This record gives sequence, C-alpha cells and structure tokens, in this order.
Amino acid sequence: MSQILRFGIFKHQIKVPCSRLCLYTLPLVARTEQSSTPLVKLKNKCRWSLYRRFTIANYCSGRGSGASSHNNPNRLNRYPLITGLLSIFFYGVAYQLISSVPDIRRISFEELVSMLKKGEVRCIETNNTGYVLIHRYEIGKPPVSFKLTTSLEEFVSGLRSLENMLGIEENDRIPVYEMLNSFSDRLLQDCKRWLIALLLSASFLLLLFSIKESPLTDKLLNKTFPSRFKNTPSTNAPPPKPSGSSNDSENDRFPFRPPFHWDPFSGFNTIKLTTTTVKFKDVAGLHACKQEVMEFVSYLKNPQKYQALGAKLPKGALLLGPPGTGKTLLVKALANEAEVPFFSMAGPEFVEVIGGLGALRLRQLFKVARSYSPAIIFIDELDSLGRRRDSADSGRSGKGGGRGGGVSEMEQTLNQLLVEMDGMDTTEDVIVFGATNRADLLDKALLRAGRFDRHIFINLPNLAERKEIFAIYIAKYRLAPDVVQDELVERLSGWCPGMSGADIARLCNEAALSAARRDDKMIGVTKADFETAFERILAGAAKRSNPLTAAERHMSAVHESGRALVAWLLPRSGLLPVKISIIPRTVSGPDTVGDLGFTQLISEEKYLLNTDDLADRMAVLLGGRAAEQIVYNAVSDISQKYIREASKLAMKQVRQFGMSKTIGNLSFNVSLPTAMKYFSYYLEFHFDS
Repeated sequence: MSQILRFGIFKHQIKVPCSRLCLYTLPLVARTEQSSTPLVKLKNKCRWSLYRRFTIANYCSGRGSGASSHNNPNRLNRYPLITGLLSIFFYGVAYQLISSVPDIRRISFEELVSMLKKGEVRCIETNNTGYVLIHRYEIGKPPVSFKLTTSLEEFVSGLRSLENMLGIEENDRIPVYEMLNSFSDRLLQDCKRWLIALLLSASFLLLLFSIKESPLTDKLLNKTFPSRFKNTPSTNAPPPKPSGSSNDSENDRFPFRPPFHWDPFSGFNTIKLTTTTVKFKDVAGLHACKQEVMEFVSYLKNPQKYQALGAKLPKGALLLGPPGTGKTLLVKALANEAEVPFFSMAGPEFVEVIGGLGALRLRQLFKVARSYSPAIIFIDELDSLGRRRDSADSGRSGKGGGRGGGVSEMEQTLNQLLVEMDGMDTTEDVIVFGATNRADLLDKALLRAGRFDRHIFINLPNLAERKEIFAIYIAKYRLAPDVVQDELVERLSGWCPGMSGADIARLCNEAALSAARRDDKMIGVTKADFETAFERILAGAAKRSNPLTAAERHMSAVHESGRALVAWLLPRSGLLPVKISIIPRTVSGPDTVGDLGFTQLISEEKYLLNTDDLADRMAVLLGGRAAEQIVYNAVSDISQKYIREASKLAMKQVRQFGMSKTIGNLSFNVSLPTAMKYFSYYLEFHFDS
C-alpha cells in the first residue's frame, strides 16, 4: 500500500500520465530484479531536472550513466569537432582582417628626396598621427610613409624649398593634403585591432579545448547533452587496458588527446606479436649460424638445465652480414623452433615518430615481452637506432653519420635501449636479437659484454649453400618438361658467385616472369628463361630499340673478344669466359652506363689473392682496350668502366694491401675523407705516382 501511495505522489509531482509513468517504471523494476523500486529516490534525483521525461526513460532503459556513453571508444565526441571548426573559422576571419590592412613601407628623408628628383611623387597626405603618406604615379605601387621629426608647417616649407632647388615650377609642385582622422575612424581602427586579437585568442583556446580533456569540456558537454546520473555505476564498464597499450600509466606524462579520438601514430597504441611459420628446414645454407642459434633454442625450451649449472645465456645476439643473406629469416625460424612469442620491429620505427615517443615505445616493447616471457625481441636495421654517440658525429656528418647537434631522438632511444638491456635479468628469459649490415656504425656500448655480446656473422653463400638455395626456390616454380632440376641447380649455382639469397630469389622470379612474357606454347620455365634473367640482372635488359651501326658492332665485338681472350689465356685470373654478347643493354646500375655488350665471366671462389692474381685480373679488365689498339690503332670510350675498375684495384694494391715496393708494408683506409688522412703529402704523392 505504501508503494502505491508513493507512486501517486511521484505521478503528481512529475506531471505525466499514468500510462506513460508505468511504461517508464516497469523496465526499471525488471532491470533491478526486485518486486518494487524506491521511486522516492528517483523523484529526488529528477526534482530539479529540466528534462524529466527524458531522464526517467534514459535511466529506466539502462542508459542512465552519462559516463558509459563517454567511455564508449566508438562514440564520436562532437564537442572537439565543433570547437575545432570554430577555431578554424575564427582564424580565417582574423586572417582576412589582417590581410585587409595595407602594408605601408617607411622610407627615410634621403629616399624621399630621390623620389622627388625622379618625379615619382604624385601627392602627399598628412594627418595628426605624425606620419605623411606619399602616393606615387606608378599604378599598382603601394604608397609609402615618412615620419615627421618637425612640425607639419616646417615640413611643407622645407618641401617647397627643395622644389625650388630642383627647379620645379609652381604648377608642377606636389600637392599636400591634410587629412584629419575623426574620432569614429580612430575608434574603428582600435576595434579592428582588438577584434583581431580576440579572434586569435579565441581560436587558440578553442584549439586547446579540442585536443585536451578538461573539466570545462565535461561541464559544457553536460549542459549541452542532459545526463544527471553521474554517480550511477555503468553496466557497460570499459574493458581493462591491455598490457603494453599506449594508455598505460607511464603514458600519463603525455596528457593530451588528439581531436576526435584520432590516433596519428599508426600501430603505436599496442605492441603486437609477430606470427611466423618459417622453420630451420626453410632456411637453406647457414649451417654454422644455425648451430650457434640452436643454443638459444635449447635454452628457451629447457632453461632449468642451464640455470642448474649456473650458466647464463647472452642477453642479446647481433647478426652481422651483407644485405639479403637471411638474417631476418634466421631469427624467425629460431622463434618458431623455440615455440616462444616473437616481437619483430625495425629500427626506424623507433625514431620516425614525435620526440620522446621512440623511447616510450621501446619501454612498451620490453614490458610486453617480459609479460610473455620467455620471448624473443628482434630489432632489424639496428644501425638506424644504435649509431655512435661520438662528439665528432653529433654535430657533423662523418663516418658515423651524425644527424645534428644536441641530444637527438635517435640518441634518446639508444639510451633507453641500453637501460632496458641493463635492467634485464637472465631469469626473465627475454633474448634480444639485432640485425645490421653496418656494424662499424654501432655504438660501442651496444657491443660490450652484457648486451649484444654474441656476434653471429652471416657471409654470402658458398657453392654448396647456393645449390641448396636454388633447390628450394626452383622447386616453387613449374619447369619445362625438358628441364632437369638437378642439372639446372648445378649450372646456376656455378654461375652466381657472390650472390646472396635475395639475389637468387630475384633471379628465379625474373625467370618466371620471362616465361610468362613468351608467346610460344611452351609450358613452364626453360633454361633460356633462366639465362635471360641472369643476363638481365648482370648487365641490364636488352635494348633493341636503338640498334648499333655496323662499325659500332664491330668495335664492340673486338672489345669483348679481347677481354674474353685474355681471360682464357690467363688462368691465374680466376675468370672463365662463358658467353659474349654485343647487344646493347639498358642501365641497370652505376657501372653499366654506356654498355654496348658484355662478357659473362665466371669467377673462381678464391679468398686469397697474390700479386700475380691481381695483375692478371687487371690485364683482363684492360684486354678489350688492348684489342682495340691492335685492330684499329686507336681506342674508344667503351672501356671507361673497366679502366675505372682497374684503377680501383691498383689503388687497393698500393694503399691497402701493401704490395708496392716503393711504399712498403703500409696499409691505409681508402674510404677516409681528406680531413682525416693520417699520412703525409709526400707519401700521398708516391701513392698517385
């Protein structure tokens, strides 16, 4: 009975029909899962509300908490949008007001006299501001101003005296008009200045409000959109923050929120796991490197074995080697074999963001990796993050490639990496791998014991490893029926000394593309396709649109034949001629400019070269030029590339290898700039002689 009386009192106070009130209260009873509801409390909450019906319906339907709508991440915040647009509008109005003010240049008295002599002055206006406005005859030229240092009468008398000295007649004298500014004009100018300042200030404040959460924002939002039940707990509580999210407590040092909840840093909010399906059997060659990384696999699978012996695994390992040798592929296979979480990021991802956020992202990476322990962190292109912090490299570009003075973003991120690796415990089971092809640029603090103290060198594949790589890649393509895979692998692996795994993959793909371009009915990739792809990579694509003349073809044939003949007659050079072509080639690199043909030479895999070997190789490079001299009694510019290569080889023989009898057993770095050479000019003279 008491509930019915309360219901009647409440109905009378809020002044709504009984049917509508029941429609509002029945969902409330069902929502609270009780037989009755203390409606007096609800009446007290709605007593001073201007939106009673809306508030009751919103509360009964479960949307009573305004905070729940604000916590919805998919909700578009309209207030930053409105304030941002108003800020742009006010700024545009202020810009129009500023641009409407003419830009009047001030001149000196000497310039005024010069203008009078040239007859450029049309008239002069004066006012009570202490300035005179000088109008010119030229159309489109704005007027200039001159500040009076004397009274107006003295200025006019001095102007007339100057006109008399210049011989200007009475009829041609410059008229002087006195324009007095009224009170309304001065008031209009003052209002215009104040309006510009007010608009700029309002634009700045609105821009701040649009990017920053503040109590004023919530207050204005509550006045605009009714929500009176702030203390009511929300039924849709926001999910807990994931570990590593950019909303963590350590991000509270950046108390800003971009407008409209827009994230300007793609992929910055969370650190995600990298999925990999690569296994060791998919990595051809690299047998010695696999044995070294298998130690990490064993530790991650069974760390108790090492901890019982007191052994501590290195905190980090550095993979060194030329580009395309499989450093990233090896780490992915390691993570897959060890069955541990794998986090892979590139060095530029830490430094290509706003200052200070690179170090923050690095902290998040290590924090998430520790939460997934055991785990592997892989940082590719480590040289972009860990360059030396020498004072010589910080202010100017040098060997270390400094990027400017002061503490740069790269140095802050590097310091954070050093701190994180120092704070790592061997019991955390988090191993950091880094990959670079410029180990000479790395900071020494990264290479000391306790950080990247395990160095794994990955060289270019040898003959046996190239066979394995070719076998893996060729098996992915459909070969022609007359092609025997083993014979093709044997042949191609001998043709490609010095090629990396990435180069071999490119060669196989170019062969498949060449097969797709053919119009014949042959199905599959043939040997000719692989030869065409090899020539395309080695010397560039064939250029048939600009054929050579008969004389040019003959000279090209003589030049290439001379190189091939010298290489055949000098076996100590380690170069075996396989094919000669006089088809012009397009530019495929800096060393193929102007090539009218090429000679395919297979080089022997030799790791040591003596003076005779170097002399034979230089003879092969100059063999084409010698053939031109014998046949034509003249030489052409077709051999410029080979002369350049022979000069570099001779320079290394004298400066680096210490094979000169005049210089003696001395070795110097040829790549050093002139300012850092540590030998005398006398010795440099002997180098060049």
